Amino acid sequence: MALDDSTRRNQLIKDLEKELKDHPNSVFAFLRLGIAYRNAARLEDAEGMLQRALHLDPLSFEARLNLGTVYFQMGRLEDGIAESKKALEIYPDSPEALSNIGAACIQLQRWEDAAHYLEKVLEIKPDMALALANLVTVKLQFDKLDEAIAAGEKAISLVPKFGLAHNNLAVAYYYNGDYDKSLDHLEKAKEIGYAVSPEFMEMVSAKAKTRVEGD
Repeated sequence: MALDDSTRRNQLIKDLEKELKDHPNSVFAFLRLGIAYRNAARLEDAEGMLQRALHLDPLSFEARLNLGTVYFQMGRLEDGIAESKKALEIYPDSPEALSNIGAACIQLQRWEDAAHYLEKVLEIKPDMALALANLVTVKLQFDKLDEAIAAGEKAISLVPKFGLAHNNLAVAYYYNGDYDKSLDHLEKAKEIGYAVSPEFMEMVSAKAKTRVEGD
């Protein structure tokens, strides 16, 4: 299956490269090829195509949004935030751009900014599971355990097999002293394929076991 997916991506790239040769001034051709490169993890190539799209059309929302995403994938968080904010100048209520900035702010530990952007997302799109899962981490920073748990529970009610949501909810339940629930969500996250911290899993397991023995 993975080989088939890779083959399809490579064929799509070849087709789009030919399309670009046939239409060298097409914003859409640069945009589509940039997205295809991004999906194939050819991030520098993607950056180049998306920048060329923006040279032709600086007001292309899709090019701005995708270039911001490329920068986030590169680890260039400040550049990603800057491009995402430019995308918001074009489309102020973009849940994707707002969510991307919120997630980057979490990595930069700008907690108030993260809360602002993620809560703005959820005003626009209350059922965006990714924003809800990330909001769990933010609420924990402000010791708002009930709100963190509520956000995590809503996220997994929307997307039951969402590893990030189960992992973050496990952290929230741990700090709330609900070690059995914490362990349950960690195990679900691991089963889904999320990279759970072995040290945290061991710590939660020990707490849950101690509680059982105490009972």
